[in-house]
Amino acid sequence: MKQLTVMVTGAGAVLGQGVLRCLRMAQRPIRVITADPDYRAAGHWLGDFAVTIPMADDPEYLKAVEIILAREQVGILLIGTDVELPIFSKERVHLEAKYGTRVVVSSPRVVEIANDKLMTAHFLEGAGFSFALSVSADDRSAIAELAKTIGFPLIAKPKQGARSVGVFVVNSPEELSHVMGRTDLVVQELLPGNEGEYTAGCLVVQKKCLASVMLRRDLRDGNTYRAYADTSRRFDGEISAIAERLGCYGPCNFQFRIKNGRPVVFEINARFSGTTPIRAMFGFNEVLAIVDYLNTDTPIPEVKIKEGAVFRAWSDIYVDALQLENFKITKSLSAPNCTEYPFRSL
Repeated sequence: MKQLTVMVTGAGAVLGQGVLRCLRMAQRPIRVITADPDYRAAGHWLGDFAVTIPMADDPEYLKAVEIILAREQVGILLIGTDVELPIFSKERVHLEAKYGTRVVVSSPRVVEIANDKLMTAHFLEGAGFSFALSVSADDRSAIAELAKTIGFPLIAKPKQGARSVGVFVVNSPEELSHVMGRTDLVVQELLPGNEGEYTAGCLVVQKKCLASVMLRRDLRDGNTYRAYADTSRRFDGEISAIAERLGCYGPCNFQFRIKNGRPVVFEINARFSGTTPIRAMFGFNEVLAIVDYLNTDTPIPEVKIKEGAVFRAWSDIYVDALQLENFKITKSLSAPNCTEYPFRSL
C-alpha cells in the first residue's frame, strides 16, 4: 500500500503544532509535510518534509499550496490556522477534484458562522439552542436594551477573534459608552463561571457527530494551560446536536459555560483546536481518527477517555545554524533534524 502523505499548514501556530503532535502519535508510518511562511516555525521539526509558503493573504498563496499538493501527492490536507479556513473552504471541491487531496474543512457557511461571534449567537438562537444574549456594538438601541434587560457586567469581544484577544468586561454605563458605535465588537451577557469553562472537540462525518470529548479548562492568556477530563458525558447530546445542526465536516470545537444546568456555547471554531492534543492525551486522538477514516474508511473509534488532568509545560528544540540557513534559502527541508529537550528528561 502506498504510504499516506499528510500536509499540515500553520507549523508556527499552536493549533498547527497540536495537529502535528497528534500525527506523531501514530503507530504506522505517515509521511508528514509541514508548511508555514516562517522557516523558523517549530512545527517544521515535527514532520518529515518542511516547506515555506506565502502568507494566506498573498495572491500567490493558493498557487504555492497547489504546487506542493501536486508535487508531493498529498493525500490529506489539515489546516493549522484560522486565516486559511475561508480559503480552503471555498476551494475544497476544486482541490479535491484536481489533486485527489482530501481537504478537511467545513463549508463556507459553517466557517462564516463560526468566525463571527454575533452570527454564532444568532445561529444558536434560531436553531433553538441555548445562547448568550448578544448585540452588535454599533446598534445603540439594542445595546441599551441589553444593558437595561440584564444589567452589568457585560462582556465585549471582537466579532472575529480568538484566545481572548481584545476581550474586556464592561462594568458600567460609562464603560459601555466607550464601546457603542464600534462595528468590530459584539456585546454579550457575561455567562456565569461558577461551574468553570468547557471546551468540546467533535468529529462530524456524513452529518452525524460520531465523537465528542468534553474538557473543563483553566485559561491563561486565552489559552488552555490546565485541562480536566469530563467523563460524565452530560453535555454530549446537546453539543453533538449543535454540531450536526450547524453542518460541520470533520473537526469542530465548541467553547461553553453552564447556565441553569445547560451548556451555553459562546464560541465555535470550525477546525481542530488548541486542546486537540490534550484530548489525545486523555485517550481520543481526533486527528488520527479522521485521517484513518478518510484514508482507509476506518470507523471513527468509540470515545474512551481517562480520568485525570493535563498540565501544559514548555519544551524546547535545538536546530543547528547551517540547517536553518539552508532552509531559509531553499524554502524546503528534507528530514528535518533537531535535538529535543522535553520539560523533564527521561
